[in-house]
Amino acid sequence: MYYVLFIIVMAKTAEYIEALIFSFGDGITLEELSKRTKSDHLIIQKAITSLNKSYEERKSAFYIITEGNLYRMRLRSDLLFLVNDSLKTDMSKGVLMTLSFIVLSGKVFQSDLVKKRGSISYQHIKELKSRGLVSTSIEDGKKVIRVTPAFYDYFDVDRKEFKDIKDTIKEELDKENNKTVEYTGN
Repeated sequence: MYYVLFIIVMAKTAEYIEALIFSFGDGITLEELSKRTKSDHLIIQKAITSLNKSYEERKSAFYIITEGNLYRMRLRSDLLFLVNDSLKTDMSKGVLMTLSFIVLSGKVFQSDLVKKRGSISYQHIKELKSRGLVSTSIEDGKKVIRVTPAFYDYFDVDRKEFKDIKDTIKEELDKENNKTVEYTGN
């Protein structure tokens, strides 16, 4: 009897969580989910795992990701073509450029990033860290910036597939940078 009651409560909690995550397009924290559903953090996390499993099993158009401390609902990447013309990221072009530099570098010393992108990089790094897309650490006495696993979730990219794409882009950039220009005169 207790087990049946638990299943019913979990199903209702999952329903509430799904509604909340869907409604908070910019994301909702675990604390806010807990407060609004009056549920324990562990129960919420289990419900989210269960929801994602259910989405996967029935090939739902959506799934739930974690970005930093926020839960968000996302559309599967193979369906993005349906809405590409209406989608836009909530990140500025500058932040995306900084993120691109970090991604293509694999890891980058903050000082090198600031040399390439300017002092605005400090604000970009702060924003990217708050979204959980990059992390920082200290190596050889210098701050190093890398993308986090949340980056791959946010952009819905498979890591191996992304590595292949990144390697191809780097090769093309190297070819472009190594071209010599012949002077043909006026």
